[in-house]
Amino acid sequence: MKTLFAAAALIAAAPAAAGTVSIGNSLAMDCYEAAVGRDYDRNALGHCDLALRQEGLTVQDRAATLNNRGVLHLRGRNFRAAGRDFDAAAETFSGNAEVWLNKAISDLRRGAGMETMPLIQRSLALNTQRPALAYYSRSLAYERGGDLRSAYNDLVRARDLAPEWKAPAEDLQQFRLIRR
Repeated sequence: MKTLFAAAALIAAAPAAAGTVSIGNSLAMDCYEAAVGRDYDRNALGHCDLALRQEGLTVQDRAATLNNRGVLHLRGRNFRAAGRDFDAAAETFSGNAEVWLNKAISDLRRGAGMETMPLIQRSLALNTQRPALAYYSRSLAYERGGDLRSAYNDLVRARDLAPEWKAPAEDLQQFRLIRR
């Protein structure tokens, strides 16, 4: 099985990351499909749990399944469980960019700001499949840290990377540019 992972959406309209899908069916695949499906589903959490206990997953697939379960917890607003899964996924395989982005998103949802920057930077350095979501998340961190110029620049970048995603363009409307 190839590695499957999803990126949590910062807001409901945010795109979810897709992974490489393998042929065949498994509990890990069910977990992945639920994570990218954007719905909170207790049955899917059970599939994730069973996949982690019963399937012979590679290190990367185990990390991806932990990440996907974390996404489901995040959607269910169980930030503590989501954080535990993202931490376990990062410890299992630190090369999964989506894990770092999801850790940052989870922290941002709990009110964090600039302290999420290393997580977002690591996600970008590892070539996240959703760079627009990473830049959007980073813009929120910058805004919370008082760096409005950087927040604006990252929103522009997010909008340019994913023009079909409305959130960055809508958030840009909250800014007013003043020439000096």
